[in-house]
Amino acid sequence: MKKVDSRLMPLKHERVPTPDIYLDGKPVLVLDRRTTRRTKADAITDNLAAVEFMRDLAKTIFGPRRLIKLVSSEEGKYPLTFITSDLQSVLKRIKIKHPAAQIIAGAGITAHREKGDGCVSTILLAASILQACKPLLKKKTHANQVIDGLSLAYHKVTNLAPKLAVAEMFDPQRVIEIGIRNSLEGKLLSFDLDLISKLLWEAVKTVGIQNLMGPDGTDIVDVKKSTGGSLADSQVVDGIVLTQEIPSKEMPRRVEDAKIALIQGELRLPNKKINRYQDYSFEFDKPERFSGFNRSNRSFLESLVAKILEVNANVILVQEGVDDFLFEYFAKRGILVIRRFPQVEFERVSRSLGAKMIPDPSLLTPEDLGCAKLVEERKVGKDTLIFITGCKLPKTVDIVIRGANKRTLDDVERVMKGAIKAAVTVAKDPRLVWGGGAFEQELAMKLYDYSEEIPDRRQLVIRAVAEAFESLPAMLAETVGLEAVDITAELRRRHSLGEASAGVDVNNNSIALMSSLGLLDSLDVKLQVVKSAFETAITILRVDEVLVGRDLPEPERAYVQRIKGTSPEKLKEKDAYIG
Repeated sequence: MKKVDSRLMPLKHERVPTPDIYLDGKPVLVLDRRTTRRTKADAITDNLAAVEFMRDLAKTIFGPRRLIKLVSSEEGKYPLTFITSDLQSVLKRIKIKHPAAQIIAGAGITAHREKGDGCVSTILLAASILQACKPLLKKKTHANQVIDGLSLAYHKVTNLAPKLAVAEMFDPQRVIEIGIRNSLEGKLLSFDLDLISKLLWEAVKTVGIQNLMGPDGTDIVDVKKSTGGSLADSQVVDGIVLTQEIPSKEMPRRVEDAKIALIQGELRLPNKKINRYQDYSFEFDKPERFSGFNRSNRSFLESLVAKILEVNANVILVQEGVDDFLFEYFAKRGILVIRRFPQVEFERVSRSLGAKMIPDPSLLTPEDLGCAKLVEERKVGKDTLIFITGCKLPKTVDIVIRGANKRTLDDVERVMKGAIKAAVTVAKDPRLVWGGGAFEQELAMKLYDYSEEIPDRRQLVIRAVAEAFESLPAMLAETVGLEAVDITAELRRRHSLGEASAGVDVNNNSIALMSSLGLLDSLDVKLQVVKSAFETAITILRVDEVLVGRDLPEPERAYVQRIKGTSPEKLKEKDAYIG
């Protein structure tokens, strides 16, 4: 008789999952009874309802005068509650269940990841396009006809958009400052926005615009966080900041005119196993032999680091471990050693110092060393950090930010990294368009004219897309309490008179010429928003059936989770059986 593994037996609160496709012992169902299926018109209606929810979620945190969200999520042992006006933070914390909502949220996050801005605009434009097409779908217009109209509108928009770029050429500093400020606007308080903008521009200036435009442009700035104080205590470091500890109390805490060697690997005796099952050890029958063994080890270590002393390095950064004997050896010679770096951080240190990473210390030459005016251990709040400053032509720098708590600092860090991506975007493509919704309104007017040239139902789709673009400045006006209908009517009138820069002035709650106010946006970000929004709208319209597999009941889920922890192979077999 075959022995049964007792671990596979269900506990009192568990139940073994069984496929729910049988009736009287016969398989009569293709799908599990728990699976929800929505087809054709019902699927489209459900998807549009989910999209409308996402639009309502996003439109109050649109523009520089946006409101904030209070989010409470169950993470770990205790619930997490925080406030934010950054839609990315909200989307990453809440659990979106509906597939269409997940698609449109993913499009917004992708746009931000690519260009550093445009998350909210992407979601609002995609949702507005779908909502504007909703009446056509209700009138039995086939989804493929709507998609054909959207494709025509997309090609027209991508052809028109570059022609709406501002003719005036701005200097690179002005363009980058615009990109940084637009990315930060609305996500920080006004005084924090000014501070962070200055910090980021100072970092870009230290590294150089050419490095910003290079392949590692998004990595030119890293953020180090220290709780305590306020954002006003934050600072740009013309070098790098390390969180590692100095391993010996005898080592110097301050080194001026530092010559820095970067050693990949380790500085200690090889301690590798023969293989995963075999190891080796040493046994000595006499104390003299043990002493001789120690002397040989020390002699080997001294020969290992002899080249480092020969090139006069006074700071050594080692990617992995360092032998304890060498701590004392280097400390007596006034040399500072810092160890244990992640690979990514070690590469950043190399770019900041201009030093080469050397795998073998015997290959080290004076040309491989990095230079810094000062290497110093400092106390920042409750944290002890190592500052390497005064680097010559650093390709990456650090910003140390201060704040009341870790959650605040995490949000500021995310916003700052998005702003750097936006700076990279405008540095590579400095074309600008008028802000305040003027760009979208001008596109809408052009699409209205273009729709008259189309003889079939696609004309109605293009007009719907024009309405969607027109809704963006209207939603921007709503964030400051203006009436959307009045704003739309006035913007149409102004643009029909040739005032292409007429947009919403959220600071004065009125319509004004953006050319007079100097409000500009990145054309590259706008094109990314358009591309992501149209792709998302077309993807959702192509869905004619939604299948949602429900979660297992609690007793069955508890059983599966327990088995997963004891036997992955059995779980795979069970998943195949359940599925």
